[in-house]
Amino acid sequence: MTVSRRDLLKGAALAGAAAALPGGLAAPAAAQTTQKRELVVAQGGDIAWLDPHMSTSSNDIRISFNIFDNLTSRRPDGKLLAGLATEWKLQGQQAWVFKLRQGVKWHNGDPFTSADVKFSIDRTYDPAAKTRVSTILTTIERIETPDATTVVIHTKKPDPLLPARLGFYAGQIMPKKYFESVGAETFNQKPVGTGPVRFVSWTKDDKVVLDANPDYWGGKPDFDRLIVRALPEMAPRIGALLKGEIDIATQVPPDQGERVRGNASTTVAGALYGGLYVLAVNSKVKPLDNPLVKQALSVAIDRDAIIKELWRGRGIAPSGPIAKGDNHFDASLPALAYNPKEARELLKKAGYKNEEIVIETTAAYMAGDKPMSEAIQAMWKDVGVNAKVEVFEYSVRAQKNRDKTFKGLWWSDPTSTLRDPDGMMWRLLGPGGPQDYWRHAEWDELGNAARFSVDEKFRGEAYKKMTKIFLEHFPWIPVIQPYEDYGLQKYAEWTPDPLQQLEIRRFNFKFRRA
Repeated sequence: MTVSRRDLLKGAALAGAAAALPGGLAAPAAAQTTQKRELVVAQGGDIAWLDPHMSTSSNDIRISFNIFDNLTSRRPDGKLLAGLATEWKLQGQQAWVFKLRQGVKWHNGDPFTSADVKFSIDRTYDPAAKTRVSTILTTIERIETPDATTVVIHTKKPDPLLPARLGFYAGQIMPKKYFESVGAETFNQKPVGTGPVRFVSWTKDDKVVLDANPDYWGGKPDFDRLIVRALPEMAPRIGALLKGEIDIATQVPPDQGERVRGNASTTVAGALYGGLYVLAVNSKVKPLDNPLVKQALSVAIDRDAIIKELWRGRGIAPSGPIAKGDNHFDASLPALAYNPKEARELLKKAGYKNEEIVIETTAAYMAGDKPMSEAIQAMWKDVGVNAKVEVFEYSVRAQKNRDKTFKGLWWSDPTSTLRDPDGMMWRLLGPGGPQDYWRHAEWDELGNAARFSVDEKFRGEAYKKMTKIFLEHFPWIPVIQPYEDYGLQKYAEWTPDPLQQLEIRRFNFKFRRA
């Protein structure tokens, strides 16, 4: 008996739901309030880095964005507000002046000054530092610090997005004096920031412990201690939530979300992800260096079936590389098509010779990554692709990500940090970017021109042309823009961030107390 692709999709969803059921767990009495002073969060893997310039992984930024602050702060509602800078203004066409918050201290007691800002930003694009965020702030020409509370940033050309750039990756400010005294390795093991939590300990593959910063300029968080546990398997993660062992569980798939909602003391909160779930492609290897093969792989994916069966409708099919909700998202562009007949024709035209094509995935670093891989493998086999799924640990993925050694396709969840194409596809796919596995001269020229233009009409036209080129070459194969759901105890008042930060500052998190 053959198992259909749709059976596989349903089976994956049902298996996930069954695995989430903790044996013999009876619905506890609804716990709507608590006296807890410890916030416990579980996520789908251990951290790889505490140094904020060395990772953009969601596992890492949930912690680093709380140890460190940025000059500006992107809130869950999308607004850009003050952070370590209290005000900023454009002076002329190419100089941004930032006034810094006074009286802020690092967790070790040292004063925060403009020298820390200059050191941190300069470090991001210093080739010797080999940071993971080296392409984000490259519009900057030089930085001046006329006094301890003023920073003047000169850009190479007009850069209207600079304050927004500084509010996310690469914008996290590090302590110059402490970093230079202990070195990069020790800093990564024992980081010091200005954020709402202070680092206490990191037990590999187990947990990170952080204490609330009582002197935080934004007010002490509504807890004394934050513990972030690594629970890679979804079933133990959901089981721990239902049993009250944790307060928040990250990246809950829709089928298991129903179980969480059905429990008396827990609920689900979600947000449409400000980015996409894509299969990133190593376009340097055969046969993935052939655009026709990648077009065939894209058109062989039944995204509607994945969204309906695996995501219970909690997502939308992408139309290209720009996420819905971003500047220059083209609403007139149709969703990526499913056409297995066309896929077979494209493979034939490409001269595909049954070479093995590998999808590398973890099991739940991203919600649904493994079942989506298996479903797509079946879809590709249906059209004659010799597809294989390889599963590895998150730590292996992190290393491959850093070394750029993926062998075929792998899951990536690019975040639109500026809610603009410059902060997502250009940041990751541009020359020298973290996913620089493909180059196209016209695409590169357009991306660079759009980055420095203050003419939104010109930028819009540039991104339309870039999208057209993208859809011919597929350096990513977009699969879904999902709602990212979190399970949480009903006594936890918290709003998820569309950009995957775990925002636990006082304005966004509190325990409901009796």
